[in-house]
Amino acid sequence: MEKLRISIVSNLYPPQSIGGYERAIADYARLLHKRGHEVLVLTSNTEKYTIDYTPTHAEPLVKRCLILGGCWSDRGGFWFPPEQAEPINLENQKILIQELQAFQPQVCLAGNIDLLRIELLQILLTAGIPVIHYIMNASPGYPLEVYPYSPLYKYITCSNWILQNLQEQGYPVETAQTIYPGAAVEEFYQPQLPPHDRLRIAYASLVMYYKGADVLIEALCLLHTAGIPFTATIAGGTLEPHLVKALQELIASEGFQEQVSFPGVLSRQQLKQLYKTHNVLVFPSRFDEPFGISQIEAMAAGLTLVTSGTGGAREIVEDGEDGLIFQSENPLHLADILSSLPNFPTEWETITRRGQQKAMSQFSQVKTVEQLESVFWQMLSDR
Repeated sequence: MEKLRISIVSNLYPPQSIGGYERAIADYARLLHKRGHEVLVLTSNTEKYTIDYTPTHAEPLVKRCLILGGCWSDRGGFWFPPEQAEPINLENQKILIQELQAFQPQVCLAGNIDLLRIELLQILLTAGIPVIHYIMNASPGYPLEVYPYSPLYKYITCSNWILQNLQEQGYPVETAQTIYPGAAVEEFYQPQLPPHDRLRIAYASLVMYYKGADVLIEALCLLHTAGIPFTATIAGGTLEPHLVKALQELIASEGFQEQVSFPGVLSRQQLKQLYKTHNVLVFPSRFDEPFGISQIEAMAAGLTLVTSGTGGAREIVEDGEDGLIFQSENPLHLADILSSLPNFPTEWETITRRGQQKAMSQFSQVKTVEQLESVFWQMLSDR
């Protein structure tokens, strides 16, 4: 197959990262590069969001030449004042035009453009370059009134929930399609399931209120009160250090601090090691998740997924078949499900194996990239 010149535009690129969105885009960039395509990543250089991150494939060409027009806090992203943001936007446009002239891409994969502005994608479209915009947030990163009406612009959504949500907001979705982001399941796969001797619970997400870390801690308090043996690891960074402190204080006041650890942000390699010593992943998010890649990674590693199933996360698991769903924001229901697992070891193992098989067969990143390649070629053909 003929190889493509692909530009990728995203606000952050690992090791500068906040969540799964930018890490997924980086994985696609590396896989496309590995498959022989010429890839240029245009992103920002925002060192304050640097994490410990070791790529598993060779990097494509990455230029951290763009400038964000705002920043993030525990309340989400916000723009700088117009007198500061507008010159940044103009400079980004100038940089993009220069890079396009030098690289001459055939297609563009756009990721998270929060704090970058839609004008960058409009420059690509004006130059006749098809833009596939992979949406992994509830919003595409710009208001409806500046939607770039062009036959060269196409949404790819990470879940059917996101597609429906965009439609409900009024964004045109006639040509949109869902391609699940998947995960690096081949890397996380463990042929031997972790022992089911007792509950060894993992949490792997941002430790923030909207992610429901407090719901899990409350459920752990109930398990401790009931005398059910367990250990737990709460892995992930935070923009709410006061929440982490409050959770640690609650655990200490209940007297089971020796059973719970907070290692902070983990690299992919560290996360794989974490999964080797745990047998349950709890995904307690209270907000409508676009998807939830960590769920797939854990399932591939042989952990039992216990999830709130909010938003697009519900599309990953069939309750009672390949995972378990508890009522969002209900620690009592979560504790009931967790405490039941050791009582039914055969059923526990069956659900876990089905979950692992599903992750491997339906949610591979390689499959995702193959689907993206098909979209690239179709867009070029339609043009």
